[in-house]
Amino acid sequence: MVDPVQNLGHSFMCNIEKVFLCTGADGYVPKYNPTQGEFGCLADSPSLLYRFKIIDKAQPETQARSFGSVAFNALLAVDDPSALPLVRQPGSDGFRMDSTALFQVSAGREWYIHTIYTVRSRESSNRGIGKRSLEYHALSHHPDSHLHNQQHLSKRSTVDTPDIVEQIGESNNRGTNILHIALDRSSQVRTSPEKEVLTKGIIPREVNRKSDHGDDRLVLIIGVVVGLLLTVLIAILVVLLVRSKRGRKDTPKTPTAPSRW
Repeated sequence: MVDPVQNLGHSFMCNIEKVFLCTGADGYVPKYNPTQGEFGCLADSPSLLYRFKIIDKAQPETQARSFGSVAFNALLAVDDPSALPLVRQPGSDGFRMDSTALFQVSAGREWYIHTIYTVRSRESSNRGIGKRSLEYHALSHHPDSHLHNQQHLSKRSTVDTPDIVEQIGESNNRGTNILHIALDRSSQVRTSPEKEVLTKGIIPREVNRKSDHGDDRLVLIIGVVVGLLLTVLIAILVVLLVRSKRGRKDTPKTPTAPSRW
């Protein structure tokens, strides 16, 4: 979660602290711009349709475990045995999650992932700690402290800045990064915005039942029509046979004269 062009090496430690997920309402694109009152996925907002905190290293009990009935299965790299190679890399950290839960919204919704991380020196030195990396993502820091304080007061007067945002900055060795999640919906059944519950490859029970009832009803109608046709055909055959027998009985027999020899 740091600048990929910068190799931190063994001198620095990168640790992910929190991970958030969110999707905007009515086409809104979440952005992290505290001076404009935009905090990405870090705080609740009327512009966000859904927002989850899926990882909290300090308070794991506050994490959202699932979206509806579908679990996120989010784990930090240090808690995931399969991520051991990543953990062993100097200056690296990561996490994993199951994306299945994200497919429960319509295709027009876009998800964003927002992380908070720290970059610290192993020698506890503050000289240039991850400065380029932190600035590459986002920082609540300004070179001119006086101007920064004025902006800070102005910002506080217009919008209430969440405490979590106040803790982000170079002075706390803490940075943040928000990224768009590109989902592959090629194998997902399309849904309308009114029905915002579809998981990848899974059709809701209500929809499945409706389709089953429709098929059963069609088979029943076809069976009834075929039965009626067979009944009519049999009735016609019976009438024809009865008329044929009556015709034979009603035919008069002509007497035959004795033959003379």
